[in-house]
Amino acid sequence: MKNRTLRWSATLTALIATPALAQDRTGGDRPSLQRVSLDSPTAISPSSATATVSASSVPQAMERLDGGGSTVDVSLGTLYGAGKFGTGSTTTIWSSAASARVHIDNLTLSASLPWMQIRSRSTIFTGIDATPVLIAPNTAIAKRTTEGFGDLTVGAAYTIAPTGLPVEVELSARAKLNTASSSSGLSSGSNDYALGADVSVPLGKVTPFASFTYRFLGDTDAYVLRDGPAASAGASLGLGSEAFLVASYHYSSAATRQVSAAHELFAGASQRIAGTPFRLTGFVTTGLSSGAAAISGGAALSIGLGPRAGM
Repeated sequence: MKNRTLRWSATLTALIATPALAQDRTGGDRPSLQRVSLDSPTAISPSSATATVSASSVPQAMERLDGGGSTVDVSLGTLYGAGKFGTGSTTTIWSSAASARVHIDNLTLSASLPWMQIRSRSTIFTGIDATPVLIAPNTAIAKRTTEGFGDLTVGAAYTIAPTGLPVEVELSARAKLNTASSSSGLSSGSNDYALGADVSVPLGKVTPFASFTYRFLGDTDAYVLRDGPAASAGASLGLGSEAFLVASYHYSSAATRQVSAAHELFAGASQRIAGTPFRLTGFVTTGLSSGAAAISGGAALSIGLGPRAGM
C-alpha cells in the first residue's frame, strides 16, 4: 500500500490554513478576501462544482451554502447506472448515500456514507464520495452481486472570494476511509485521498464553473492502482430564485491499465419545495467512453438549516 497519509495531512493543513491566515492579514498590497455571500435575484450553483457524479456529490453541489454565520445541510440521494464498461455483459450499480455538511463562514466540513449494490462480472470498489471505481473487467465467469455499506468519505473545503472580483475559488481535500466490511466486496481495503480546486464565475443567471481533482488511490492485495485526475466543466442557469439547471462534462482517469478512462455528460435540475427548507434534485448522465456507465440517473432530497445565498 502506498504510504501518503502524512503527506496528504500536511497538504490538507496548508490548503485550509493558508487562505484563512491571508484573510486575517490587514494592510500591504495583498488583495483582501470577503465572506462568500452574493446578493442575486436568481438561484446560484455552488462554487464547489463537483468533479464526480455520485449519490452524495450531486445533492451537495446543488445547494449553495451562504458564507455568513453557520449552516448545516443534510441530504439523501440515490443513483442507478448501467453499462458494459468495455466488456460483453452489462454491469448495474445502485448507490444511495446519506451526507451532511457543516458550513462556518468560508469553511465547509462534510461527510457521506453510501449503501451500494453492484451486479457485475468485473471488480468495482467504492471510491471517494461513493463514486464506483472500476478496477478490472471480466474477473468472474458469472455475474455476482455485492452489496452493503461502502467506505466513509470526509472532507474539508475553503472558499476564497477576492473583493471586487466576480470569481470564487474553492480549495478542498477529501479522504475515503476504509470502513466497509471486508466481506462486502465493496472496498479496496485501503484509504484514498484527493486534493481539488474549483472555480466559478457568477454572471447573473449563468454561472460557468470548472473543477479539478487529483486522486491518490491505495493499492489492493491484487492490484496496483494508478493515481490520477478527475475534472469537470460546465455551467448553471438560474430559473427565478428557487430553481436552476446544470449541464457539464466530466472526466475521470482510469484506476488501472486494464480499464479505460471515463468521459460523460451530466444534466441536472434542482427545485426548492415552496414553503419548506427542502430541495428536490434530479439528474442524468450519458457515457461517452467505455470507462463510464452508458446511462445513469438519480434523485436527491436535501434539507438546510440556515441562510442560503440568492435564495
